[in-house]
Amino acid sequence: MKRFLRFVVKSDFIKRFFKSFQKKGVSPEGEDTGQTREEDSLNVEKHEAAAEANTTKTTENERAESVDVDTARIEPVQKAQEEKPQTLPNQALICIGEYPAKILAKGQLSNAIDAFRPIFIGKSSEGLIRFGKDALDTEKIAYLDANVDTQFWYQVSPYLAENQELFEKIRGKLEGNKYGVLTVSSLWEGIGSATSPILVSKLKEWNLNTVTLALSPSRLQPSAAHFNAFSSIGMCLAKETATVILLGRDQLNKYAGVDRTGAVIKGNMVLNSLIELMLAKTTFVNELSEISRSFNVKIFTILAATGASLRIYGSLENILDTTLFRPLQSTELISASVLYVLVRLPRDLREKLTRDRIELAVADWFKEKAILKSVYVTEPLYVEDANDRVDLLLFLGGANVKDALATMEKKGDAIKTQALKQGSIKEEDWKVIVKDLGQL
Repeated sequence: MKRFLRFVVKSDFIKRFFKSFQKKGVSPEGEDTGQTREEDSLNVEKHEAAAEANTTKTTENERAESVDVDTARIEPVQKAQEEKPQTLPNQALICIGEYPAKILAKGQLSNAIDAFRPIFIGKSSEGLIRFGKDALDTEKIAYLDANVDTQFWYQVSPYLAENQELFEKIRGKLEGNKYGVLTVSSLWEGIGSATSPILVSKLKEWNLNTVTLALSPSRLQPSAAHFNAFSSIGMCLAKETATVILLGRDQLNKYAGVDRTGAVIKGNMVLNSLIELMLAKTTFVNELSEISRSFNVKIFTILAATGASLRIYGSLENILDTTLFRPLQSTELISASVLYVLVRLPRDLREKLTRDRIELAVADWFKEKAILKSVYVTEPLYVEDANDRVDLLLFLGGANVKDALATMEKKGDAIKTQALKQGSIKEEDWKVIVKDLGQL
């Protein structure tokens, strides 16, 4: 069954529409800092206050000036059949690099690791299994030769070009997939920065949509990390079908919140919660990919609220306000042009917070924050939970990330200059890498 939703915020975009589809901290080095159970759900407010204090400096320059947005009309949306709880039987997740592998193998997502189709890509099988803490085995791993130098992307790329069996193994594990592929990659690593753009091309060849969850380096990381990440983002954007979600390592490490059970999420373990929610929505990859192509927007950033109690916050609008305290990538909200909204609610709230009401609340909240061409609220996920907690992800497309990219470029410039001088990178290849970055 096909359903169309058109949300018009400017008359110039009335003809825009979308086709939708049926259907928990750690140190900067990745060491687990643990999780703590809330003694009382009212402590949520304390955690949120801590989150705001920790991230005020990060976000004070990111608040947008208010502008008016014309919510001219919202066309009636055909009510979709309520989604049944998902067991994630056909989901595909590709994890590239040591950093995300350590996180995902420790969090709640590891408990459901056999319920979807995970593929972990790293330098060696032994290393990945060690990071996996018994959650991973050779069937879930695709690896390079342990002797390959993986400091820089340009050292890994030739190996990948000459060893197509790695991609054939990945392709075999994706057989029968119809929901697309969610890829999470640490772009500062040589393997992640080299593999991510190539994988975008391969998945297109295999007629699979893909969304790349790209982890960008901390400001404290060395120049090589910034050079790798900057280059990889440029190579991804050069691909016609690229849909990239940028997540900053600094912002992930500062995150403080709770999950649906009320357990505290501190630091980058929030990555588990984000990915789990994306996988729970079976149409997520296909929907966001369609939006990306329709509006020619390739880079997205995320504002998130996890486990937010509706009783404590009082309204969905107040929950939306909390997302500004914890941005997951430095960006300018005012420059966003499209928005995709993913919400998960207890089934008992399905009458109070319908899709239409969520649309209206989001539209009203954004009136003084950005001029959006289109807002798409996907059909909410209603789950059997004996609580009133809301999970909310706002995917902002087209928002200005020039400051983050400029930092990467500046910190990695010496490495780039040396690589060009040594002939490790050709001048014409570098021009291709920076071409699309200059248009952001």
